[in-house]
Amino acid sequence: MRLSCEMAIMDMDGEISAVAVGEDSGKFHGMLRLNEEAADIINLLNMSKGMTFPALVKSLQTKYTESTPEEIAQFTAEFLGKLAAEGLLVE
Repeated sequence: MRLSCEMAIMDMDGEISAVAVGEDSGKFHGMLRLNEEAADIINLLNMSKGMTFPALVKSLQTKYTESTPEEIAQFTAEFLGKLAAEGLLVE
């Protein structure tokens, strides 16, 4: 899976958000408010040309060692569902 457009992550006074950038800014008009984990998912998807769900979860496990693999997988699945609902995810 990958993002349908390139997104930039911004942290303004502790509020993390993502916006479509460059030529892709016409594909998504808006801003996503994110927590740190969601921002990491966006960054991982931005860096890859395509990433499987298990690879994405495994990458997140290296940073979020205090969470169980099941918790990471659940959050990741929920967030990917939100991205898909906005048309921002290509599988």
